[in-house]
Amino acid sequence: MEGCANASALTREIQRLGYRGNVNTVRRHLKPYRNGAIPPTAPLPHLTVRRVTDWIMRRPERLNDVERKGLDELCERNPALATTVDYARRLALMVRDRRSEHLALDVWMADVRLDGQRELRTLANGMRRDRAAIQAALTTTYTSGAVEGNVTRVKLLKRQMYGRANFDLLRRRILLSP
Repeated sequence: MEGCANASALTREIQRLGYRGNVNTVRRHLKPYRNGAIPPTAPLPHLTVRRVTDWIMRRPERLNDVERKGLDELCERNPALATTVDYARRLALMVRDRRSEHLALDVWMADVRLDGQRELRTLANGMRRDRAAIQAALTTTYTSGAVEGNVTRVKLLKRQMYGRANFDLLRRRILLSP
C-alpha cells in the first residue's frame, strides 16, 4: 500500500514477519498493481473458492461476523451468487436434517428449474433421474459407511502389497487384518 512494487524487496520484508512463500507468489500478487487495474489504496480480499464454498455450506449461525459480512458483500455484488446460496442452503438443510417432508425435494427441484442458474438446473436434472435413491437416502436410517470403510481398507492392503505377492497372500492378509 506504500507504493513499493519490487517483489524481491517485499518478499524479504514479509519473510521477516513470518511469510513462508516465495518471490514468485508475491510477484503474481503484485501484477494487477503494476498494470494499474487495481487502485493502490484498495486492499485485495483474500478469497478462495474453497473459503466461499465453506461459508455457503456452513450453517449461517456458525459463521462469525467477518465471514457473514464477506458472504453478504459477495451476494450484494452478484445476485446470481445470492440465488445459488439460497438454493444450496435449502438443499444442505434437507440433507443434514434428513428432512423427508412430502414433496420438499420436488419443490426444491421445481424452484431450481424455474429460476436457478444453468449449473443448478443441471444438478437438479441429475437429481431428478436419481430421485428414488435420493428420497431413500433422506428417509431411511441405513448407511453404507461400514461397507465403504471395508472397501477402503481392502484397497489400502492391495496397494501395500502391489507387486510383492500373489493373490493367496493378499486374500490371507485381508481376512486376518482387523
